[in-house]
Amino acid sequence: MADIVSTFRGRGMWRYRALLPVEARWGSRLVVGGTPMVDCGDDAGVYLWVKDEARNPSGSLKDRATEMVLAVAKRAGCTHTVGASTGNAGASLACIAAAQGMSATVVVPASTPFVKLAQIRAYGARVCEVDGTYDDAFEIAERMADDASVCCRNTGVNPFTREGKKTCAFEIAEAFDWCVPDWVIVPTGDGNILSGIAAGFLDLYTLGITSAVPRLLAAQADSSNSITRDWRDDDEATALPQSPTLVNPQTVADSLSVSRPRDHFAALHALRATRGACVSLDDASILAASQTLAQRFGLWFEPSTAAGYAALRECIATGRIQPGARVVLLGTGTGLKAPQRFDSVAPEPPPDYANVVPSRVPEDRRHFRGEGQT
Repeated sequence: MADIVSTFRGRGMWRYRALLPVEARWGSRLVVGGTPMVDCGDDAGVYLWVKDEARNPSGSLKDRATEMVLAVAKRAGCTHTVGASTGNAGASLACIAAAQGMSATVVVPASTPFVKLAQIRAYGARVCEVDGTYDDAFEIAERMADDASVCCRNTGVNPFTREGKKTCAFEIAEAFDWCVPDWVIVPTGDGNILSGIAAGFLDLYTLGITSAVPRLLAAQADSSNSITRDWRDDDEATALPQSPTLVNPQTVADSLSVSRPRDHFAALHALRATRGACVSLDDASILAASQTLAQRFGLWFEPSTAAGYAALRECIATGRIQPGARVVLLGTGTGLKAPQRFDSVAPEPPPDYANVVPSRVPEDRRHFRGEGQT
């Protein structure tokens, strides 16, 4: 253990280069990973930390996957990259590709939030909007990557997405001085973050760096809960399904909105290997959790992270997560990626607001607002 840990030097995810499939020199100039762990203290009887992945270059955990995928692609001589996305993966691909000097095409459903489209375009990537679902975009992106010089980032197709995301587990374990927490809560759509986090903790356990593996809790939206439907956490003898249960997602948590999870089986295996569990939440619970995270802890994340926090509160209420447990919630993406989702959760002003704030600025204080100035 000591020999491997002594090699962990530098900043960001490449600190763990000894456990990664490609040399750090192929990485981008950006610092991906090395995100803070926010200590939220006692929360309804459990000890909560939030892993703030919004601090990554494009504002989401997806940068870990993209950094690894494009490092491998760069070494292989690829000059172009393509990927399907509901927003975050596309922004990540555009961002890291720009830093790598590669051109990029991002295929998105037409329903993708404007803010995320603007971010993708800002990095110079070509946006291909599809009049259909994420699954339609996924298939189109695959067809676009039919040349050896083109790298396809698609989750479930490119195995290196998982290799990048597992570095988040490494950072969590190191933050606990290699004594892992009891639970890690993973907002789950296509299942790739879930399988990546499991892979990271299992790597550390296999190498003897840690002596345990935390339990993983997959948090899904009610209408995008294929993995939850196919998981039976009370019957480990149940055979895994031959194909994912198809769902019709309609949720405020657009980052979790998939009808056929592309890393479905790896996610189910991750839950089995970590003695994990699944919870699915309705949109009202997700929006309420968004408000709590922002107004109680000063952490503004997009609704996918809020699904994770709502799952935590439900599991505390049902007794699945016991008092005193040490819990880490993945803060997967910044709230700035979905500002339109938060209009309905803003608190109402106090009834006497009009009496507290003067309706006009006194003459002698107008200069503070720049009035009358040229």
